[in-house]
Amino acid sequence: MNSMDRRIAEQILSLAASFTATSAEIYIRNSSSTTIEVKDQKVDSFERARDIGAGLRVLVGDRMGFAFTTDLSPDSLRVLAGSAVTNARNTASDPFPGIPEIPPAPYQSVSIFDPAVIALSEEEKIERVMAMEREAYAMDPRVRRIRKASAGFSDSSTLIMNSLGAEVLTESTVVSASIEVVAEHQGESQAGWDYDVRRFYRELDIEQVGRRAARKALDLLGARSIDSVKAPVLLDPSVAEEFLSIMASGLSAESVQKKRSLFIGKLDSSVISPLITVYDDGLLAGGLGTAPSDDELVPMKKKTVIDKGRLALYLYNTYSANKDRTASTGNGIRGGFRGMPGVGVTNLYIAPGAQTQEEILQSTPKGLLVTEIMGAHMANPISGDFSVGATGYWIEQGKKAYPVREITIAGNILDLMKNIDAVGSDLRFSGRIGSPSLRVKELSIGGK
Repeated sequence: MNSMDRRIAEQILSLAASFTATSAEIYIRNSSSTTIEVKDQKVDSFERARDIGAGLRVLVGDRMGFAFTTDLSPDSLRVLAGSAVTNARNTASDPFPGIPEIPPAPYQSVSIFDPAVIALSEEEKIERVMAMEREAYAMDPRVRRIRKASAGFSDSSTLIMNSLGAEVLTESTVVSASIEVVAEHQGESQAGWDYDVRRFYRELDIEQVGRRAARKALDLLGARSIDSVKAPVLLDPSVAEEFLSIMASGLSAESVQKKRSLFIGKLDSSVISPLITVYDDGLLAGGLGTAPSDDELVPMKKKTVIDKGRLALYLYNTYSANKDRTASTGNGIRGGFRGMPGVGVTNLYIAPGAQTQEEILQSTPKGLLVTEIMGAHMANPISGDFSVGATGYWIEQGKKAYPVREITIAGNILDLMKNIDAVGSDLRFSGRIGSPSLRVKELSIGGK
């Protein structure tokens, strides 16, 4: 982001004022990304993309309007400002929209930009994906196929500025890798998938992603189904975070106001196990949701959303906060310059406990370790009911006895979270949501 972008932002705000906007907020984002797929040590796909544009929110009295453009030429900026103001005049009067003023405290600086990502050559990017594929194959001769090995490298700069004097420029990078490996033995094949995503290139161990995926596929060889049973279930972090994501939409004040939440009327009540504390931390070091401010210039902070099982707060953007006559919690999140901020999480995670997953496993005489679920997106976010396919290991005498597949686990997300009796120390994030291992005292497992 250069000084030209700042001049463009000031020009748009000036144009909005000239069209009689009461207040305005401009969001300019400039991003570039490279995605590489490798198949059998050859480049299967190489995509480079660039996206630049501006989204303008304006208030004309108590009416809000929005418009966006991907053309930042002077003529287009005038059209953008005029369109936003015209759209505001054509919307219904609404007492709740607002554009936040300058915060009393300064924005905190965050470290989410890695110049090493920008400096990477195309050859090095390709070589790293190939190395991930090689490491997976090198694990065992039974690793026979790799369905997909890919990595992404992106950088972006975002400038948000409003007519009330608030302004934040954020520069960030993201690097990611994922691979799906197939192991075959005596006519049986099993797949293993793994991924990682980081802000900093040095923290992305691409080769380790390949090894982990291969190990998952190999460990599932010989998997069988089991009889239907009720038993303790240990959720791997990647599975636990999927259950947390089902719950996450219910923490939004917007969902509560629209009667689409699990948590209506439950503020200050005990809603899940007292072993669980959930944070939403927009300042988390290296987090994918980390920034100095949310997407409407409210400063980021760390918030306790669920405190030892008790629902401590809902998450607000400015609009939903005005509706409830409270303050935004800094959770005004956009998908980009093409839309207005809704309510979203920053970095939402369950605080880790003291036990390793291995220690929890050893204290589980009999049960199921779930390493992957299918169909979590089909869960009902309003009732919390779910039924998902699962893969993992049957536990006997505190050890993994044998791999299992073609099973289902079913229940209600709040019941599941109320029955957590052990929390692991192995916190892991997938995007903006993270969790350690969690053990559920008992769950219904559907087998053969």
